[in-house]
Amino acid sequence: MKETTGSFRLSTARRGGPKENPTLILAVVAVLAAIILIVALAVDREEEPPAPPSPTPRPTTTPIQSPTRTPTPGFERAESGWVDAAVVLPSTPTPTIPVFEPLPTRAPRPTPRISECVAFRFSTLQVFTPSAQVKVDIRVDNRCPYDLGPSNLLFEITGWRDGARVQSVRGVPFETIRRGRSGDLSIGLPGSEDWYDEIEVVVFD
Repeated sequence: MKETTGSFRLSTARRGGPKENPTLILAVVAVLAAIILIVALAVDREEEPPAPPSPTPRPTTTPIQSPTRTPTPGFERAESGWVDAAVVLPSTPTPTIPVFEPLPTRAPRPTPRISECVAFRFSTLQVFTPSAQVKVDIRVDNRCPYDLGPSNLLFEITGWRDGARVQSVRGVPFETIRRGRSGDLSIGLPGSEDWYDEIEVVVFD
């Protein structure tokens, strides 16, 4: 029979040393693997030759023709000296006159004949001096658009008996009768007023 005291503990188990941490080992292995991979990639890039750049296509353009300049006429050198070029001045514009359109006018009336525009009346008187004759006094109203006078006013006086012409005389006024006015003239018809059946007074054109 063994005696055991309280100051000593006996055990059959074996005490070992400090245990190793597996996480630390894995981290170290991962870092080393990353370093090796980086070095391998760097070496691979240095050995691979750079690819040649691809040629850039050039745009096809049509050549633009530059405008040809017309030589400006200038001064010409002659043996006798300088020759000045003729100066051409711009033409002065001709002023345009507006077209004048006359207003429509009435057609001119034809000039009336004397027999158409003169009015007259007459009276007779038997006289014996300087000889026996019938004095015919004529009152003329000038309604013509012109003056009447010795050059254009002519009267003819005719004495009729038994339907036959017996005696005729002609006469003109001594003074001009203005248009729009009246005038008088007297013409003597030879014979007796009682002997004539009719005395006729006619104006000529």
